[in-house]
Amino acid sequence: MVLTEWGLNEVSTRTPKANPWRFFVLALGISWFFWMWIILLDWSVWTFPAIVFGALGLFGPAFAEIILISRTHEKEDWRDYWHRVFDIRRIGKRWHLVIWLTFPVLNAVSLLLSTYSGSHLPAFETAKNLLSEPWRILPYAIFILFFGPLPEELGWRGYALDGLQARFNALVSSLILGAIWALWHVPLFFMKGTFQHDQLRFDSLNFCTFIFGTVIISILFTWIYNNTNRSTLSAILFHFVINFSGELFSPTEQARLYSLILVTVLSLIVIVIWGPDTLTRQRKMGFALWKEIASRFLGKGTCPHQLSFILDSPFRRLILSPRKLADRLHLKKDSRVLEIGPGSGYFSIKVARCIPQGHLELLDLQEEMLEKARRKIEASGLHNVGFTQGDASDLPFDENEFDVVFLVAVLGEVSNKDKCLGAIYRVLKPSGLLSITEQPGDPDFLPLSIVRSLAEKQGFEFVASYGKKRNYTANFRKPG
Repeated sequence: MVLTEWGLNEVSTRTPKANPWRFFVLALGISWFFWMWIILLDWSVWTFPAIVFGALGLFGPAFAEIILISRTHEKEDWRDYWHRVFDIRRIGKRWHLVIWLTFPVLNAVSLLLSTYSGSHLPAFETAKNLLSEPWRILPYAIFILFFGPLPEELGWRGYALDGLQARFNALVSSLILGAIWALWHVPLFFMKGTFQHDQLRFDSLNFCTFIFGTVIISILFTWIYNNTNRSTLSAILFHFVINFSGELFSPTEQARLYSLILVTVLSLIVIVIWGPDTLTRQRKMGFALWKEIASRFLGKGTCPHQLSFILDSPFRRLILSPRKLADRLHLKKDSRVLEIGPGSGYFSIKVARCIPQGHLELLDLQEEMLEKARRKIEASGLHNVGFTQGDASDLPFDENEFDVVFLVAVLGEVSNKDKCLGAIYRVLKPSGLLSITEQPGDPDFLPLSIVRSLAEKQGFEFVASYGKKRNYTANFRKPG
């Protein structure tokens, strides 16, 4: 635990066993099951029994979380869960300012920008009605709290976020959760009487700003959650302020667009200052370091560990999925495998699962990358993986130790490629497989002809290639 000027800051998760994928399926399934009847029967959500179905749907994330935690039968999980919901001491004073002021200020600035651009100010009908009858403010606030922030955050941040951060860094976890969270809202745009249906509308710019805004805002939720000692209460309050201030300001379509721009800018500032790994200021990074990181990423050489979140992007599956790569390695259940340059372990988990009686050894030049991979693999419950910090040109392993050695977008980064391939030849068993994958967008990309020439020069025999010219896997064998 680290005590900072911003309050309690604990980024470790006590519940890495939380399964976010099961949660997402359950949350969407429960909510959409109740909501689909309202849509199919063309009810208004404010009529009976639609109002009951609508409310049950809103509690889908909370129901999903209760089901999954109940199945663990561990009292400590329940104690930790409810402690994070009710313990207000986790939220430092300055983080209360962030929670209560961020969106009122953003909404006010977006309205000013919208007005300056020529749009009319909204009528502020909700704010006027509440001010004319102040006794209604508290019941109205309670209604907003119980029909949105509370049931949603009990699941989204209260359960799913920990499970995601045990597998990915904070930024990628935020984007994944934000995308599912946005998807969860889509049926509301087809339910008469909802804010999404009546005011935003599906076929409008408001729909796009709402969906993209939900994804981006998720970064701010994670930022606050991680810096308030995993406080679910902080997420509930932040969600409440977003909804309540939105009702009071009643922003126009153009103001919503400005708000999305401001939220995006704020999220980028958070990522740069607090860092994408945890979105906490455990390690300050100055401008000079960021400049060095950017130059290394855009130029040739090893991908810096500070940008490992790019390697974890779900969109990487569109180029090559871990399953497809594992198929190309022709693994056996007891294979001994060496992965050189695994980064944060994007392909490692799938490969390790394909060799339950075997062993996967990860070798990387950066200790920080190995630690990221270690956390991800341990969260997956795998115990057949080893971690070695070292240079690809001087492998610290015995002769004839591995059945398979593979590299993905790594060989081009190695300064002495001949020495690297020679070291691989030494540690491979006779008839062992060397698999080299090159991918598009890599500044160190090597064409197949060059890779084949380098490998054959060290005595490897070409076996087969898969994929296309800029996105391929080349397999070689050490003669038996």
